[in-house]
Amino acid sequence: DCVYDENCTTYELHDEISSPIVKAAMTGIHGTVFAYGQSGSGKTFTMSGDSMAPGLIRQAATEIFDYVEECPNREFLLRMCYMEIYQEKISDLLSTEKDKPIKIQEDTDHQINVIGLHEQHVTSLEKVFEVIQQGDMRRKTAATKQNDRSSRSHSILRMIIESRETGENDAVMLSHLNFVDLAGSEKAGENSGDRLKEGCAINKSLLSLSQVIFKLSEGDNEGYIGYRDSKLTRILQNALGGNSKTAIICTIAPTSIVESHSTLKFASRAKKIKNKPHVNEVLNGDALLKKYRMEIQRLQKSASEVALFKN
Repeated sequence: DCVYDENCTTYELHDEISSPIVKAAMTGIHGTVFAYGQSGSGKTFTMSGDSMAPGLIRQAATEIFDYVEECPNREFLLRMCYMEIYQEKISDLLSTEKDKPIKIQEDTDHQINVIGLHEQHVTSLEKVFEVIQQGDMRRKTAATKQNDRSSRSHSILRMIIESRETGENDAVMLSHLNFVDLAGSEKAGENSGDRLKEGCAINKSLLSLSQVIFKLSEGDNEGYIGYRDSKLTRILQNALGGNSKTAIICTIAPTSIVESHSTLKFASRAKKIKNKPHVNEVLNGDALLKKYRMEIQRLQKSASEVALFKN
């Protein structure tokens, strides 16, 4: 656990916070990094950065492709999906289809999956940045009294990483790497109209998150934990007390003592949570990397048979 002041750079944050989680994700361990705090305190800047100071997401993407380059004896398949939760409705930020049916589903391994999202295959760093920009343009933002361009939704950028030893038929390692930028919270009375309605929905989901954090911090993993009380906590279920390496970045600002105090209480509880991360291997044919390899082998066999027939 560390405290960083205003002089800390996004490079330092990545090296100390998100880089270890990225490295774990490349070896089959789920990871999540999320930013929590009031509007205008620097959550989105920390995650996304700008042209002068790349945020954690861009630095993580760079590290992922550096890792791939350094592992020539391993095959990798990388996919991305990008979603937002706005007033308890999940939207696909990589799809132009309106009212696209999206649902949350738990598989037999207790992994929480979001079904219906478009998964974009990425083979270069440039493609990753293009996909992020595409999603960011669709994300809901608006002016509030705290911030001229405040995020009014929770966003979750997910990298799906599959890998296996080249030429081997062994299990495929599969991990999800999530970057979560939570909507800012402020007292309901500080906005009006649509912003007030949005604020109520945001505060409700953040309250559910705080309650889950509180229960887990008390060590009450066996009792009822309200993961299903909001879309946000349901999607983040594995990251909170489950199979994941998780880092929570709590941002505060001097503009509001009350909100800063609330954020610090959240942080003090969150650091008590104990997760149970482990390497995730896919032993059946569910991994796309396996399916692609089998299809390539089938096509190669067909091509050989055609060549033999011609001869």
